[in-house]
Amino acid sequence: MSSSAWGASFGAASLSAMEVYDEVLVPSLFIPWARLLVDGLELEPGDSVLDVACGPGSVTRLEAAAVGGHGRVTGVDLSPSMLAIARAKPAEPGAAAIEYFEAPADRLPVPDESFDAATCQQGLQFFPDRAAALAELRRALRPGGRIAVALWAEIEQAPLFAALEAAIREAAGDELADRYRGGPWGLASADELRRLLEQAGFDDVRVTRESLPFVIEGGAARLVSTLAASGIAAELEAMSAAEKQRLGDAVARNVEVVASDGTLHSEAAANLAFARR
Repeated sequence: MSSSAWGASFGAASLSAMEVYDEVLVPSLFIPWARLLVDGLELEPGDSVLDVACGPGSVTRLEAAAVGGHGRVTGVDLSPSMLAIARAKPAEPGAAAIEYFEAPADRLPVPDESFDAATCQQGLQFFPDRAAALAELRRALRPGGRIAVALWAEIEQAPLFAALEAAIREAAGDELADRYRGGPWGLASADELRRLLEQAGFDDVRVTRESLPFVIEGGAARLVSTLAASGIAAELEAMSAAEKQRLGDAVARNVEVVASDGTLHSEAAANLAFARR
């Protein structure tokens, strides 16, 4: 499965699956990376910000707090389930109002040159046409506007997810494991990220690699539950009860090295890019 195919299936995931994603992965995994992106943009009160592939609002809500009540924040995502979760979250006191749109990244429903800054956290790898999506982001930025992009580095730099891949390979075979590996980790090259931004016309491109720790409460079973919000969810759901048990057992064995008292401890690395229009 290509990253773009993964993105399409991920976008069609059910609301209940996305609620698990929001409950388990967002607080410990996505929010810390969101803070790095927002801090790197050096937003000011009153700025207007666009967040593409906004998901349940991990980055969007931090941006709204950073720019304050006089700022403007827009979130765009292809997943109606993700947007439903984002819209249901209460506004933070003093934060900018957030306007959410359901749309693909290569056809953003926003005017030209209307934002001071833009972000895309863990979305670019899933876009069918990455160049077109970056061109749209550039179109939406005012001259001198800033962009920040985050993409996971190689899956080996996230031992917990590498263990999950190994368990899928053991219990369900290479084809499904390869599809899992090629989803979120499908654009792991810092050089390729830099090239895409420069070819899209961005200047002052700076790419750094960072690593952050994260934990998942609830052990192997909780980790397996997050696969309901993955690009291989349909295939996993179609498994027999015995096959699902075999997968659960394989995950438990493979994550033993990062498990402690029912909590999974790991880290993840990502490439962060900052540039200007």
